[in-house]
Amino acid sequence: MKNSAFNDLIKPIIVLVCICLVVSFLLAYVNGITAPIIEDNARIKEAETIAAVMEGSTGFELLSEEEMGGAAGIGGIQKIYRETSGMGYVIIAANKGYGGLVTVTVGLDNSGKVIGLSADVGTETSGVGSKAGLPNYTDKYLGASGEANVDKISGATFSSTAVRNGVNQALQAFNEIN
Repeated sequence: MKNSAFNDLIKPIIVLVCICLVVSFLLAYVNGITAPIIEDNARIKEAETIAAVMEGSTGFELLSEEEMGGAAGIGGIQKIYRETSGMGYVIIAANKGYGGLVTVTVGLDNSGKVIGLSADVGTETSGVGSKAGLPNYTDKYLGASGEANVDKISGATFSSTAVRNGVNQALQAFNEIN
């Protein structure tokens, strides 16, 4: 009877614990290999997006929190880059959309006017919230300064609000650093 209890209760637990340990080790190993690749790809994507919202730029420098001043305390602001030849700034903000964070990258000239905009809406519903990242919506923000007041997209209220909030936060951050 003791042997039967061991085979019926203890042995399956030991086997499952061993399987869990092996799988956990393998997942940690794969994560260790892929994490640097994922980080590199994210940096490359960010650099491409920054260059796209400020055409003709020669390079960018990331502002420190000290250089950001009051802009560092504005909700949603992730990073602020200064274009090295003095063309303006690129400001990255992230806000909650319907499906997750919507990251908005805004290019601003030295007068604080929006000259480029990219909205990463990859977490939003395809065909609905994803419309907030399409040029026919984001181009409406071009030329905005002070505060952008673009209408929301019907059916994609959360996503378009996240984009609008990101643009307005970028404009507010620009005013703080200038």
